[in-house]
Amino acid sequence: MVDGSEKMLLFARKIHFESRWNELFLKNSGQVTPEMSVLGDQIKKTIREILALQEKEATTNSKDLEVHLYAG
Repeated sequence: MVDGSEKMLLFARKIHFESRWNELFLKNSGQVTPEMSVLGDQIKKTIREILALQEKEATTNSKDLEVHLYAG
């Protein structure tokens, strides 16, 4: 089973990067800077980590199998 705190940490990291990106966007009047590009890459990497964790969670959830066994 996937640790819930690990998922929450990833969501917090994503929000932190997005917030910083938005601050820089406003500060630079909508111009994308190299620092913002790096933040964008970090956001994408974190999203991929979240998706991988969710996929792992979906395949290792023992209750999920139980639901499928009795769904029919």
